[in-house]
Amino acid sequence: MQVTIVDAFTQTAGAGNRAGVVLDAAGLGVEAMQRIAAAVGASETAFVVSGPTAQGVRLRYFTPTSEIDFCGHATVATFHLLAERGLVPRAGALKLECAAGVLDVELESVDARRSRAWIVTPRHPWLETPVPLEQVLALVGGTVDMVDGSLPVRRNAHRIMVPFRRRADVWELAPRSNSLDVLLRPHGLSGAYFFTRETLEAGSVAHSRYFVPGMGVAEDPATGSAAGPLGMYLAMHGVLTLPAEGGTVRARIEQGDAMGKPGRIEVEVTGRAGQPEQARIGGVAVTVLDGTLHV
Repeated sequence: MQVTIVDAFTQTAGAGNRAGVVLDAAGLGVEAMQRIAAAVGASETAFVVSGPTAQGVRLRYFTPTSEIDFCGHATVATFHLLAERGLVPRAGALKLECAAGVLDVELESVDARRSRAWIVTPRHPWLETPVPLEQVLALVGGTVDMVDGSLPVRRNAHRIMVPFRRRADVWELAPRSNSLDVLLRPHGLSGAYFFTRETLEAGSVAHSRYFVPGMGVAEDPATGSAAGPLGMYLAMHGVLTLPAEGGTVRARIEQGDAMGKPGRIEVEVTGRAGQPEQARIGGVAVTVLDGTLHV
């Protein structure tokens, strides 16, 4: 099976978030895809099960332990590779079909060799966290005084999102993965996402870490599927300011630096002041390795 290794949300091999990409997965069953993803060992591997066509592609995503409905960095990696191979135009509008639905994708030419992929992220309701925050913090090495009390802790999809005041506190977190999974799993949660507005770079709006034991990922280096919701959250709570008459705002989210794998995720939020309607994530990628996998 031909597999390509791509690092997304970076231009430097070894940084950002690594994904496996299988461009010709038509006819592969679930068991085969799961075995391939486990052998690749990246946080996610994307499988092109249909296409590419003039309209777009259909993808399935697997972590080393399970299938998921959407993965941001593996989608960026896939469209980067399709454009690099000349299988889709380097600029233009396409569609992504996956278990999360049909999502709009836009490829934007960066230079003679690279394209940036912009992907609309799925929307999920914002809910109160179903697990006591103190218990979560105890299992990641945090304390209540680290939490940014000016912003709420919320559940979005299968993750809880926790605002911290200081970047140093975010960096010092050391999760007990198995125990965290035991706490979260009964509530349909797979991970905990911690972020702070104290960033490394002046052009960024947030700095984050994401622990996802429920998907077999101790820590994810750069998570597009969480960055889109974070952009919506920041717009809802006035950290990102949308025009009163409606429009868009762009920002950058930092992730992976605490792991030595810095990634930078662009986020675009559309809507009115305090009422975001849609988020897109944007990123570039770099092809690292192409070869034959024997499973």
